[in-house]
Parts: sequence; C-alpha cells; structure tokens
Amino acid sequence: MVLYLGYCALILIAIYFTYGILKVSGEGLASLGYENNFIREGFSDKDEKRVMKTIEKKNKELGDLKFVDDLKDRINRINDLPEYEDLIENTKIAFDTVVRSVVQQAVLAKDNGGREANLKMAKEWKQSLDLLNDYTI
Repeated sequence: MVLYLGYCALILIAIYFTYGILKVSGEGLASLGYENNFIREGFSDKDEKRVMKTIEKKNKELGDLKFVDDLKDRINRINDLPEYEDLIENTKIAFDTVVRSVVQQAVLAKDNGGREANLKMAKEWKQSLDLLNDYTI
C-alpha cells in the first residue's frame, strides 16, 4: 500500500514540475517579443493602426453605395405584392415534386450511372428547394 502511495506521489510531482516548466517556458517565449517567434497575443500598435485604417476605408466605401438602397427598395416593393408570396409557395411545391420524382427515378434506375446522375440532379434541386424554404419575405 505504501509502495503505491509512493508511486502516486512521484507521478504527481513529475506532473507538477512538467506543468510548471511548460508554463514558464511558454510565457518566456511569448514575452521575448521576437518578430518571428510565431507566438502572437495581439497586434502591435503599428499593425493595429494599419488594420483600423483599412477597416474604416472599407466601411466608408460600403456605406456610400447608393445602388444597395435602390436594390433594397426594389426587393421590398416586389415582396409587398401578394402574388409574389403565392409564386414562392407554388415554386416550393414544384421543386419538392421534382426532387421526389428524381429521387424515385434514381431508386428505380437499373444501372449505377443512371442512379448517380439522378441523385446528382436531385441534390441540385434539393439545394434550390432549401434556399427557397429559408427565403423570407
């Protein structure tokens, strides 16, 4: 029993020292601050200023885009039409029917070539159907 306790104590001491050495060596490497030490905890002041200038420039460019507002207005005008909602629902039904039909043809195909071609087509239609299902008016 005492022998096992001694082994456990030695293992715990080894883990403790290993953890301490790794922690000290990691902090020591990070604090050296060499340019290529690959341990980065943040930007230097120069890098941060450069990135901030780039971000501000991009935000200004994207903020000044008039066509985005025009496009949003056009989308909202079309979305307000009641017939458009019916068109979306009918398109969903049609796409769902096509997906089911193509999957059925894939299951009933006699060769692997036809099966793979039908499954590929079903995948493309299913992606389009998922896009329509996620679309909100």
